[in-house]
Amino acid sequence: MSKFIEYDGKPITMPGAFSGVPMVRYHAQLTDTPSISSSGLRTIWNESPAHYFVESYLNPDREDEGDRPHFSLGRAAHHLLFLGKEGFEKEFVVRPEQWSDWRTKDSKEWRADQIAKGMTIITDAELEHITGMACSLAKHPLVKAGILDGAVERSMVFRHEETGVWLKSRPDCIPNDSGDVADLKSTVSVATDSLRRSLADYGYHMQAALVGMGLKATLGIDMQSFSLVWVEKSQPYACRVTAITPEDLIRGKMQIDVAAKMFAKCIDTGQWPGPGGDQQDAEYLGISPFMAKSIDERLELLKD
Repeated sequence: MSKFIEYDGKPITMPGAFSGVPMVRYHAQLTDTPSISSSGLRTIWNESPAHYFVESYLNPDREDEGDRPHFSLGRAAHHLLFLGKEGFEKEFVVRPEQWSDWRTKDSKEWRADQIAKGMTIITDAELEHITGMACSLAKHPLVKAGILDGAVERSMVFRHEETGVWLKSRPDCIPNDSGDVADLKSTVSVATDSLRRSLADYGYHMQAALVGMGLKATLGIDMQSFSLVWVEKSQPYACRVTAITPEDLIRGKMQIDVAAKMFAKCIDTGQWPGPGGDQQDAEYLGISPFMAKSIDERLELLKD
């Protein structure tokens, strides 16, 4: 019997790891009550609930996402690498070359039809990069050894223990027989400084922590490690594999808990505050300690 539940298109009411959830539905109203994914939790933590809500499916006035919501070169390359051309073409479709935009009636109708089918629209240029990334990944020793093998893009849906709100996680693959998880990330450069900035800017340790929570809650798997398989978005499509440290996974879990509590409070109150919260008075905001020290040192040197 499969450990994954086949998604039936109805609102999810019980925790589980599901197969067949369209990406568009995953990022929309997937459960019987509001749910939030890694990207939403990271937005709440890094910015504010207001920044999350403005682009959330919960906002009835949000702007149209256009032809390809939540598009990722890395995800597309992963599909091509592991599902082949046939599997890739079930989710991604190249925009016909006669259209460079969506101004004509025919192009708008074609785009709307593809979106209705759950397809992600890409350009010829993007397909070229996706193919280059997939080919480069296929040559990497750790990819050859199976670091990205497993059940592709299953959706883990579970409740946050403290608040009861629905959380959802959709890693590139769920390992077949271990707790060693890997996720593919596209990046501008795999140089060390660039990757460190990406870790900080995108909060991938929070994403990793949520995957670990999901594995335990839905499949009873204890995550042993979480690796990021990086691939550059342009030539030479260099690859590199790094692992999230145990300390950062603990930090990520704590951040997830705080963000989930904030999300639960916003759902209860219907209020989505910005970074300043509901403050009534002005607050002090000083320059950074580093800058203050630099200014003080220069002032000292320039004394008469």
